Amino acid sequence: MKLSNDLFELVSSMSKSEKRYFIMSSKLQSGSKIYVSLFKALEKQSEYDEKKFKSRYKNEKFINNYAFNKKNLYDLLMKALTAYGYSSTVDGKLHAMIAECRILFNKALYKKYFRAIAKAKQFAYKHERYGYLLQILDMEKIIIPKEIIHKQKSEEIMNEVKTAAKKIIEVFEYSNIAGTLLNNYRHYGLTRGSEHTAMLDSLSTGGIMSTPGKPRSKRALEAYYRVKEISSGIKADSEETYKALLNRYRVVINDPYPFKNYLLHYPADIMFSLAECCINLNRTDEAENYLKEIENILLNDKYNLEDYEIYKGYLNFRIFLKKGDIQKASKLIPSLENILVIYKDKLQIDTELSILYHVLVCRVEEKNYLKALDACNRLMSHPLLAKRADYETYSRILNLVIHFELKNYELLKYLLVRTYRYLCKHEKLFKTEQLIIDFILKLQKVKTDDDLNFNFSKLETKLSRLKKDKYEKNAFEYFDLHKWVESKLKQG
Repeated sequence: MKLSNDLFELVSSMSKSEKRYFIMSSKLQSGSKIYVSLFKALEKQSEYDEKKFKSRYKNEKFINNYAFNKKNLYDLLMKALTAYGYSSTVDGKLHAMIAECRILFNKALYKKYFRAIAKAKQFAYKHERYGYLLQILDMEKIIIPKEIIHKQKSEEIMNEVKTAAKKIIEVFEYSNIAGTLLNNYRHYGLTRGSEHTAMLDSLSTGGIMSTPGKPRSKRALEAYYRVKEISSGIKADSEETYKALLNRYRVVINDPYPFKNYLLHYPADIMFSLAECCINLNRTDEAENYLKEIENILLNDKYNLEDYEIYKGYLNFRIFLKKGDIQKASKLIPSLENILVIYKDKLQIDTELSILYHVLVCRVEEKNYLKALDACNRLMSHPLLAKRADYETYSRILNLVIHFELKNYELLKYLLVRTYRYLCKHEKLFKTEQLIIDFILKLQKVKTDDDLNFNFSKLETKLSRLKKDKYEKNAFEYFDLHKWVESKLKQG
């Protein structure tokens, strides 16, 4: 992305208070304020077209040497945004404490230095910032060669260093397992066989995961339950996922200090996951309660509510889908479309693809097959769809259903072959997928309504059996083919 776009997006993303802070801080600076004029000009733009922008402001000083002025403004904005509110964060306070210790040491004010070190250590321990703690301990042990502290104290410091390092490594080990599981999920989707399940179990129960309840820190304990959450989620075991999420939530609530001022907003991020899990468990009232609680938390924390607006819209949509209130779900689609446009640079790829996929499901369930086809084409043409192989697979399955409903039988012959080849190549041809392909293939030879109903009846029986299968039932988490078949039988 060009710097011009980067700069415009940065300006557009700033809150009113951030903009006010930048303007106020610029007044304290001497020299030319060309960058302020450029900032105010960019602030007025609803979209950025550099050619039109330069033409409109051709008489302004900032257009001269425009490349330099853009870079200068970008750097100044980043400095201002870094300073804005940083001093009130845990990391900012620790940074200031360490700076204070360095000043006291350089001035040989050792008594004050040790008091400052002790204060910084206590703060770092309280918030489990072990990276900062290692810096503080390193500063503390500098005194050892000067023989200012006794031998016993030096041994204590060394032990603290070892313990802190172990705690950092432990958190990273849990996080690495969680990352591996997430990558696996994006590649394979929900588990559909014993081999895949065995592999998941080896990751979620072996190695460091084999000592439950023994993590060295609260952050490690939260990360431990995060692994359990992801592993259970891939198995579509919503009850175990819910338990793991509740454990994560309790860890954060019981001792919030280690989780303060992280990129993810604890506990709101966990509660979003709890709400989605409740939807999967058909506990929609509980999901709605979590959403209300999240809003209160974020408002009290004066947190950026954009993330809340994204997930509120998405989860309310999912709630209506789960309740089977397709009409209400459908009415929310325009607002979801707005979210995809307004927050396009903020949306995580998983969230974006999930919105697109569930819009597709909604269109199929409301039997609006022309709009379903549009939704399907949009999803299947997404450049990053391959990042979620499960959605890629089921968009292809739903594409067959849609074209069958639209009676595009000639095209369907071609799509069946393509879908079959794709599923074989990507090892996604399980019993349920094979059944639906065989069924649609067979339907092309059906000549009477009676024969059609007979085939649908046979399919319904087979799907009922598969829905009880330990692994095949997970296919119905993406789209309830059984419900679709039942609706066809009712029509017939």
